[in-house]
Amino acid sequence: MDPITHITAGVLSSQVVRKPFSRRFIIILFCIIAAWLPDIDNLVTFLGPELYLIHHRGITHSFAGSIILSMLLVAVFRLFIKSFPTIKGLIISLFMILVHIYLDLVTSYGTQIFYPFNNTRYSLDAVYIVDLFYTFSIASICFFSFLSKKHRQEVVMLGLAWLFLYPVICLGIKYAALYRVESELQKNRISFEKVHISPELFTPLFWKVIVEDRETYKIAGFNIFNTCGTKSFIKFDKAEPYMFKKFGECASIFNTYTWFASYPVIKTEKSDQSRLITFGDLRFYSTIGFVRKLLKNNEPPFSLTARVNESLKVMEYYYYKPGGAKVIQHLE
Repeated sequence: MDPITHITAGVLSSQVVRKPFSRRFIIILFCIIAAWLPDIDNLVTFLGPELYLIHHRGITHSFAGSIILSMLLVAVFRLFIKSFPTIKGLIISLFMILVHIYLDLVTSYGTQIFYPFNNTRYSLDAVYIVDLFYTFSIASICFFSFLSKKHRQEVVMLGLAWLFLYPVICLGIKYAALYRVESELQKNRISFEKVHISPELFTPLFWKVIVEDRETYKIAGFNIFNTCGTKSFIKFDKAEPYMFKKFGECASIFNTYTWFASYPVIKTEKSDQSRLITFGDLRFYSTIGFVRKLLKNNEPPFSLTARVNESLKVMEYYYYKPGGAKVIQHLE
């Protein structure tokens, strides 16, 4: 989830727990930091794309890590504010960090909640990574809570309830959409092995339909008012595990990518005396035209391209970061 939503959740929560604290600013600051703190793992991006894929939403987004972060945060505050309450601080910070984990768990990116005991990425896949309606509504409630002195607690509780309820509502809409799409595919005699519904920009009104069969994925847009978009599928070839394994002998990031990707796809292009083989994950492919046009390198974020010779040996690879930046790694 985006930082604004996390921070707003911290501000809302601070208004519930601030009474026992003498200095209002301190508890607001404490809740904001706690609400954002798991995303400190974004610093790993400076260590390269592979470590980012492995560790972002890893230990700092896990249940075990939440306890460690809570203790560290309280220790830092007590270092500068001797009177800062230890037990209350631990309870509040742990709650805020768990709220952060929940807000990330409902998105499609995936969160390693049981790390380091299990590095599986879990996701409810119900809310887009940047949900404009969700963020705006939470921020509006938060802003109104500061203006309303008489009913501040009621407004804050409404905001916190909405913070948890909105993803649940989206999840219900998602499964209703899944039923409608499967019914439409069967009606139109379109064969499939499995259908996936994933969030799209402007969820919960718009969703991404991913139809899976043995060798391909087909993707289309879906909106809750009209399902006609599911007839206009874009077809992708599945990326087979042996390809990742072969390229992984030259660069370990390809082995990491097979663990990271939920819907791995592949495309091949000819380039001079070599070939460009691009791996992508349909979680990050948009069915909305203007969103795709915003891509600087014409590749969705988290795509991975290998430049290979005739014997399929990787000579270099390109990794496309969120935001369009391209990381190039040359191999000897």
